[in-house]
Amino acid sequence: MQVSPAEPVRKSGRARQPNRKYANQTFTGLEALDSASEQEVDLSQHLEQPSDDDEFDELQALEGSDEEEEEEEQGEEKEDIISSVASDASGTMTPIGHSDGAASDPDVDIESTPGKSVLQRNPTGTRSHVFARPTKKSNATHVRGITDLGKYHSKGAKSDYIYSLFGNATPDLVHMARSRDQWCHEGTLPRRPNKNGTKGMHHFFSHTDEKRQMEATKGWDWYYDHGGQQHMSQSQESVSMSAGEGVTCLAPSSDLPRTIFMGPYGRQARFDLPILQSLPLREAWRHPHPQSDTESNAPERPKSQKGKDGWLLNVGRGVRCVEWAPNHAGDIQYLAVSTFRPRNNDTSGQPKFSPAFTAQSFPASIQIWSFSSTKASERRSLLDPNRPPCLRLVICTDWGDAKHLRWCPMPRDFRSDRQEGKIPIGLLAGVWTDGYVRVLDVHLDQGESQRTSFVKLTAAAFTARPPSTLCTCVIWLSQTDLAVGCANGYLALWSIYPYPAPSSSASLSKPNLYTPLHASYISSLSSAYPLLPHLVATTSPSGHLRLTSLLAPQTDYVLAPRLRHPPSHIHFSEPCQAFLAADETETLRLWPIRRFFSPLSVARCPSQGLAVGVGQVHGSVILGCVDGTVCVTSPMRKFLFPRLTSWQCPIFKHEFARHGLREDDENEGGRIRITEGFKAQEAGLFMGAGKKSVEGVVMATIYEEEGQVRCVSWGKELDVGGWVAVGMGSGLVRVEDVAI
Repeated sequence: MQVSPAEPVRKSGRARQPNRKYANQTFTGLEALDSASEQEVDLSQHLEQPSDDDEFDELQALEGSDEEEEEEEQGEEKEDIISSVASDASGTMTPIGHSDGAASDPDVDIESTPGKSVLQRNPTGTRSHVFARPTKKSNATHVRGITDLGKYHSKGAKSDYIYSLFGNATPDLVHMARSRDQWCHEGTLPRRPNKNGTKGMHHFFSHTDEKRQMEATKGWDWYYDHGGQQHMSQSQESVSMSAGEGVTCLAPSSDLPRTIFMGPYGRQARFDLPILQSLPLREAWRHPHPQSDTESNAPERPKSQKGKDGWLLNVGRGVRCVEWAPNHAGDIQYLAVSTFRPRNNDTSGQPKFSPAFTAQSFPASIQIWSFSSTKASERRSLLDPNRPPCLRLVICTDWGDAKHLRWCPMPRDFRSDRQEGKIPIGLLAGVWTDGYVRVLDVHLDQGESQRTSFVKLTAAAFTARPPSTLCTCVIWLSQTDLAVGCANGYLALWSIYPYPAPSSSASLSKPNLYTPLHASYISSLSSAYPLLPHLVATTSPSGHLRLTSLLAPQTDYVLAPRLRHPPSHIHFSEPCQAFLAADETETLRLWPIRRFFSPLSVARCPSQGLAVGVGQVHGSVILGCVDGTVCVTSPMRKFLFPRLTSWQCPIFKHEFARHGLREDDENEGGRIRITEGFKAQEAGLFMGAGKKSVEGVVMATIYEEEGQVRCVSWGKELDVGGWVAVGMGSGLVRVEDVAI
């Protein structure tokens, strides 16, 4: 038998090289690092591996479904797929492992059989990129439903970029277009409304007049017509106190007045501000003489300048929270202020514990201040410089400090409250250091506009706390529903109506929903009200930002890229339809609800951002930083037009110097300097912008705790939307109208 010679074996001319992915990555292959969520690692340890028959059935079912999907997708264009998936009816992205009918990139061949690569080469010869990965139980691939985000920023892809942010639904695009025409021209500071209301401050377009009228009337029937007001007045127990007894709950850090240097640049004057007193900003700008000989060469101030209209308050202790009360369109606005407990430097003999996870109860208070306004026009109210602010009410409790306060933001038509001799302020929800969440029905007595009332609360209108953990933060979802973050990473939903029976304990009321979201402490949360109130964004020290739909919290959620230091506060910007926060890189970022996994940078903070305030009737955002700088920016310009330059305007800078720098220093409370008159500046968004480096190492600065800006809040009404309240660690609260 004759055997034919063997054919030569064809070999590749390229030299074989080791795969860098496996050669350089030490931890490649560890299942703990492949987790797509915080809880997947823990859950995978308790799940049993499926049998071979189960795997076969799953693969067979997936192969059949893939063939059906390929037949349905034939003939469809790529742009139709992108636009149809970019907009979702609920505004949420389905997470990996729970996607339901997500479309894939037609240029990528995704196989579900073993041994196939997830990324295949397309006909052009380039490797396509999709947000996909195989699951652990099978080789099935799930995708987000969109292709590479880089093409959205390329030339000629403006429509795709808009679709990725707002979707292709007509109502969402209409809201975006009207918000763009209303506020996109504003560089930094908000503008007052014009005569026809086409520019400047305006109610959010998703919150129409019909919706606000329905929320203000029918939304409060439970309170006025169904016994809610009577039940709250019976549940909330209070006792009147004298001024001497109430001062003990204030517990100021020092009885000495604060020494403040402020005024025009080069002409700053010294002022001493006592506790619970106010100082007009105009007084500092009226000071005619320079402070020293070195300042005598400063330029003369024009006589036409009358100074600023605003006030400076000394609340006695470091400010923890400030919040304007909504639904007050008259000539008086109300501000709620909570403070820190003075620290005891002597820690000898005291037990060591974690304040974040330990309940603490001690006497504390909440201050309610009133500010008068003058009606400049139908849609414009200014701070009255002739009537100083007044401390109207001091709410004393034994529940510890109120570390988180939120007024009910829904519109409300006050009906019979004033007829009963009371001035209603609103429903105030808060979280105290004893771990409870409470709701207070706050009222003032008529006829006592210049007198301070002290009230001791022994029981709140509503009280709740989950077992074996503490409440950390709270928001309002509706007139009767609360969303509360917990120290164990759970989210709890309570309803104050229908209220618990009188015989049952309010503190043991069962939440309507109690579900895990994070592996640890929830530091902040915010809802997408009024656009999509069922969407809730949460932050955690674990580094994850999570967007969850309350309609299906365990399936409809998405995680943002992990941060080393997550933001302490997160807020929702309705004009941008995105959540907003200052991250660890001192950058103001937006997380769009339809692209939550891909944040966008819009501004740069002078230092680490501690407080963020989003306008309620305009698109501007105010930032408070650890170095005492307060600046305002408009993120909508950079958000919609990435090629434009982002601008930000510093309002003032608050600096604190401790006492004892000299032996003959008579001021034991420290000194404060407030500098203002800054120009608007460009925001450098690249890493390291404005940072000082020594031998290539970026230097970080540690600031005094008393010099930090702790909290900020915008006015809630249309005529006072430019009013801003800034709380500082030194115990000062600055109230000013920054609208132009």
